[in-house]
Amino acid sequence: MGRPDLTILPIREALQVLSQWVQPHIPVKLLHEHEKISDANLIGIAILQKLHKQPYFSRWWHSLKINHFPNLPSETQARIRLKRLLPVIEQLSHEVQALDFVAVDSEPLPVCTFKRAPRCKFRGAKHGFSTAGLVFGFKLHAWCGLNGEIVAYDIRPANEHDYSVLCEMNRKWPAYGGPQQIGDKGYQSLTTITPPKINARKPRPRWREEFGAARKCVESAFSVLVGAGLLWGQVKTMPSLRLKVALHVLAHNLKYRDLMT
Repeated sequence: MGRPDLTILPIREALQVLSQWVQPHIPVKLLHEHEKISDANLIGIAILQKLHKQPYFSRWWHSLKINHFPNLPSETQARIRLKRLLPVIEQLSHEVQALDFVAVDSEPLPVCTFKRAPRCKFRGAKHGFSTAGLVFGFKLHAWCGLNGEIVAYDIRPANEHDYSVLCEMNRKWPAYGGPQQIGDKGYQSLTTITPPKINARKPRPRWREEFGAARKCVESAFSVLVGAGLLWGQVKTMPSLRLKVALHVLAHNLKYRDLMT
């Protein structure tokens, strides 16, 4: 069996499916008496929030506590534990796998409007540029399989050039089987397949028209993340931003996983 549609299953049944899939990845530890919910169930609830496109964790948690799980702990305790589980969630969000091709691109992650940037205290946020214009914050850099799965990603300040970040991400390149990388004109190099510039004297020998269609898989993946609420709400610290991105990527990639094994 493959992935069931968790958005149409009853909440309790969907949570059970997710919890059983997550549980083997949780480090072994005792469930203390004061913990009213297991780590696997807690991660499952956070994933369901993204799948149901609920913009605010507080409202989602409150709704579940009233309608489904009256014995849930406080929202504050849940947030603290989710941040402690961040390494597990990031590990679950993407898989190392052998690929022939990957599409590469970046998506802005603003932490505030550009006008409010001088008053923003988000540590590490920088001014930068994107296809959407000026941005203050960070960028999500990703490798995407041609089926639409996000297989690797990194969060970097918005002022870092896409190609510079790609060079750092390429340290993982052998683990993925040395795939050929398809990018836009911002990634032009000897290692990346990119379309030719308008004023290029000679066409790039490796570029073919089908690569243009293949590159759109990463743009489509970013559109899904944004539509699911990647830019909704406000975060104030890097751990919170990493948790938000990891949960969105994990929820997106679930369609490529077999949850019943």
